[in-house]
Amino acid sequence: MRIPVPIVVGLSLGVVALCWWLRTKDMDFLVSSGETRPLPEFMTDPESQSGPPEPVQGAELVEASPPAESSPPNNPDLDLGDLESAPGLAEYSEHAGKGAGYLLNLATELELQGHFARSLLAWERVLDSCHPSPRERRTAEDAVSRIRPSLPEWNIDPAGDIPIILQLQSPRRASDNLKRAAREAADFLRRDSDLTLLIEPRITANSSRNVAPEIPVTIAFTGSGEGEPQARTLSPGNDEIAHYLLLLLNNAYQLVRQELTSADGIVPPQPRSDNEDPALDFQRQVTRLHWHRFAESLNRPRTTDN
Repeated sequence: MRIPVPIVVGLSLGVVALCWWLRTKDMDFLVSSGETRPLPEFMTDPESQSGPPEPVQGAELVEASPPAESSPPNNPDLDLGDLESAPGLAEYSEHAGKGAGYLLNLATELELQGHFARSLLAWERVLDSCHPSPRERRTAEDAVSRIRPSLPEWNIDPAGDIPIILQLQSPRRASDNLKRAAREAADFLRRDSDLTLLIEPRITANSSRNVAPEIPVTIAFTGSGEGEPQARTLSPGNDEIAHYLLLLLNNAYQLVRQELTSADGIVPPQPRSDNEDPALDFQRQVTRLHWHRFAESLNRPRTTDN
């Protein structure tokens, strides 16, 4: 005898419902898992509940401490100086005795903390106050080339310029191209000094007509000092502005280095490198402190012995 389908479905649903009810009849679905249902009021002791409730774990608020003005250096042995005051061109020179490695770490820390003007000064001290290894020197040169174009000029007051003359002595009347090259060279050197120097070109031509064509042009820097200026000669091969500019900057670099070799308290720039552009040597080797000491030397009055 066949059992009708509706009866089979009903019995199946009934068996499932009966099993579910037997397993869940003692469960309370209104309380989350892991929590204990509170006791009825008549089973509690009112006097025991007079104290303050226990704080909920994780609900305490931690009082925030005020932010520090500047984060401490990763290396506490580094002397960052007074970060609230304006630095001078010779800043961090007092650390030269600790070596180039110390100044490299100091410059890196200052740069990481965002003190880029001070960091640049520390990088420059590697070049003009220490005797770094070739690798340390290259690191400092790259850092100076990276940071300095992003900073404003050091001297923003024209009254603070130190005047010096870029003096050219020509055996005959100077051409317009030589005059223009002299002006461009002076402007470049002024910018390279970060506007701390006022460099003006001055060309003096020989008034005599009987001048041998092989007599070279002489170049020298002069200031208000009474000392004899050091001079170099250059023999132009043509009358092109670029050719004049190359000769002028190349000899100007040699004169700056020669003057600083005898200066006290500073390491002179390196000899000219193998690159063809002397402007790169100025930008990577001659620091602003170099320029300042160079101008001081040219404008130093002659000392007289008693």
